[in-house]
Amino acid sequence: MATSKTGGVDRWLASTKNLVGSGCAILALVAQLVFGLGPLWPVVVVAAYGVGALVAPHRRVTLRLGLSLGASKADLEDQLGVLGRRLRGLDADAQAQVTTIVGTLGEILRSWDDLAVARDQRHTVEQMIGDYLPTSVQTYLDLPQTVGAGRAAAHTELMAQLALLDTESVRIRDALFAKRLDTLTGQGRFLRDKFSQSSLDLGP
Repeated sequence: MATSKTGGVDRWLASTKNLVGSGCAILALVAQLVFGLGPLWPVVVVAAYGVGALVAPHRRVTLRLGLSLGASKADLEDQLGVLGRRLRGLDADAQAQVTTIVGTLGEILRSWDDLAVARDQRHTVEQMIGDYLPTSVQTYLDLPQTVGAGRAAAHTELMAQLALLDTESVRIRDALFAKRLDTLTGQGRFLRDKFSQSSLDLGP
């Protein structure tokens, strides 16, 4: 417990928000020394820190490992590990959906060699792990926190994309485990078209 708290304090001390807040507080102290801010100067210093920390940008989430086509099974597993650990900032429903997808893709990777006979589906799984899933999640997490209706629309789009990835990953897993890879129909082009036209990147 103590280690967790210490780690949290260390992360905050090194965070952009703390650094910006501290800078604003220092400027307020300098103003007090040079000009004098009156008897309430301690309140002004604290307020300056709070304002600085509030307006400072969040650190961008980095979910993509930049895997190339034909990435190794170990690299794909590393990418899934990153996705499974860095879900802070997602709503509970999105977190649950991503966790489910990561679990399904992990099951596929455990039988990765068996998927070698279905090249299209193997490529689709590689794209889901290395591109589609991390890009969708990261694009959403990188949106400003105060977008209002725009963020609500982005959440709806994110959930639609996650549902699509969930359906496709389950379909490939079930066919793989049933040893019926011949029943798989290629949806790689559909997925590429869908994710290349994503409306998640709504901007501020």
